[in-house]
Amino acid sequence: MNDTSYTERLFEIIKSMSVDEQKALLEDLNKRQIQKIRKHERQECLITVNYALKGRAYQNYIQDISTEGVFIETREKFSVGDEILLTISYSSAERPFKITGEVVRIISRGVGVKFKKLSQVQEEIIKSIIKKSGESKNKQRGTRS
Repeated sequence: MNDTSYTERLFEIIKSMSVDEQKALLEDLNKRQIQKIRKHERQECLITVNYALKGRAYQNYIQDISTEGVFIETREKFSVGDEILLTISYSSAERPFKITGEVVRIISRGVGVKFKKLSQVQEEIIKSIIKKSGESKNKQRGTRS
């Protein structure tokens, strides 16, 4: 098969998909592109986050985290460049901590937030959260890290 044949076949498949299937495919392809350009690997998680933006308070869930930022599942309307104050609560055993970020990506199911100026303490806390989330995920799968 040559390059043109691959492209034509892809178009045929995509045209035969429902709009919902096309949206899902587009989100998956966008996610793959973003993963290629990320400097830091993200860890999937489900962490409660309170955040404030433009004088309003919200509560949602962090879906993934890295030392560079988080993805928050939300239907709220934000703009790229919005500054956001996050209060992350990983577990009842640990105190919540605050960190400032900037909205850098918006998709239908949420926003990507890049942390601004992490202190060494904040970075260590985030690394601990990433490690614990990874260990928890491995236990659910029945594997060891």
